[in-house]
Amino acid sequence: MDFVGNKKTVSFLQKSLERGTLNHAYIFAGPQGVGKTTLAKMFAQAAIGGRELNLEVDDQDKVAMLDLIVIEPETVEKKDVIKMRDIPIEAVREVQQKLSLFPYHGKYKVLIVKDAHRMNNSAQNALLKLLEEPNQSSILVLITSELDKILPTVQSRCEKINFSLVTQIEISLAFSAESNFAADIPVLAMGRPALAKLIVNNPEELELRRQQSQQLEQLRKSSLNEKMLLAEEFSKDVRRTLDTFNAWIWLLRADALSNNDEQARNIAYETIERIQKSMTLLKNTNANSRLLLEVLFIDI
Repeated sequence: MDFVGNKKTVSFLQKSLERGTLNHAYIFAGPQGVGKTTLAKMFAQAAIGGRELNLEVDDQDKVAMLDLIVIEPETVEKKDVIKMRDIPIEAVREVQQKLSLFPYHGKYKVLIVKDAHRMNNSAQNALLKLLEEPNQSSILVLITSELDKILPTVQSRCEKINFSLVTQIEISLAFSAESNFAADIPVLAMGRPALAKLIVNNPEELELRRQQSQQLEQLRKSSLNEKMLLAEEFSKDVRRTLDTFNAWIWLLRADALSNNDEQARNIAYETIERIQKSMTLLKNTNANSRLLLEVLFIDI
């Protein structure tokens, strides 16, 4: 299957490769699940091999992969709570040594930093040395869904490539030939091809997404005790909870846009604001996740 969506971005990278006008550093910025990492790896393979951009998602040049370095946050589980650690300065220092070496096979060594916003300030400042004194045989690609957390000094030294959500029509065309394709998948995918692929290939994931579309309404009708139990359950996997909240925001925004009742629209937007504030606290602080979720669920 070919890469889905963000055609302007794909075209820009294709032309850059054809012309040989590659920058030493890029930021791929946009929502989660729209193909930033997938396209970054395709771009890396093309740059390393000195060839055109191959848009076949499952194609992998094993030789080119020798010159590709990927760093990303570590996921840890502690007391049944799953969280993501920041990328430390040590990880950046380690790749500095690797990038100082000549490529094994191709024209470049390429470093991809997934969830680059998870680099702490020390790590980002260490990365600045690579950006300020670029190696002519290396390319850096920072991938983020939270651009505001990337230091301005880092941003200013990178070419920004913006990604957007994909239309339901594009998702439908890309996945409709799959044997497990269901009519509601383009809606449940929320503009994210990666999520659409996951849903198509995993019946349990499809059921989970359908449950997410029902959970918010059920939460509004729940008793106080039921809300407390749900908050406890959600607090055990913060990453999954954030994913569910994104689904709720998507559904609430769609409902608000299609609703002629001004009061109902205002309630939807207020709920979105509460959820977004809770998401910010869950991602950026050490606040007690169960207590935070209890407060949110009471207000919904």
